[in-house]
Amino acid sequence: MAAILSIDEQVAAMKATWPQFAARRIDRRAQSARWVGSVRPQYASYSLEIRCELGSFPEVRVLSPELIRLPGNSEGQLPHVYPPAEDPTLCLFDPREREWTPAMTIASTTVPWALDWLACYELWLMTGRWTGGGRHAGQDLGEARETTR
Repeated sequence: MAAILSIDEQVAAMKATWPQFAARRIDRRAQSARWVGSVRPQYASYSLEIRCELGSFPEVRVLSPELIRLPGNSEGQLPHVYPPAEDPTLCLFDPREREWTPAMTIASTTVPWALDWLACYELWLMTGRWTGGGRHAGQDLGEARETTR
């Protein structure tokens, strides 16, 4: 099994790969960090926040623009996000399939997955269909998150 990366290793990988993401609130004792940066996957630019704490899954939020909901959409008002509805985090991988581990860099997984999610989101806004695959986030997130601790 690969070694768990330290927060300093995550910060270095992000700085090297995604220099537009500024590292904020680096806490070496808690082994956590927060990044904020802008990306443009296709049509629009988005400001993202990425939070990481050793032993937990990285969390990605869209800070701006506000994500648009499609009430009455068959896949949900805003598919593939985790609650709460007023501050959703993006569902970028299936925790039960162990698609992400703390031995992986956020720079090589989470950021590209967020770009893919945003591209699928833009297409969903145009067509009403989610083309990103995966399973919609369900009630079992809590148990899935516990398995990484």
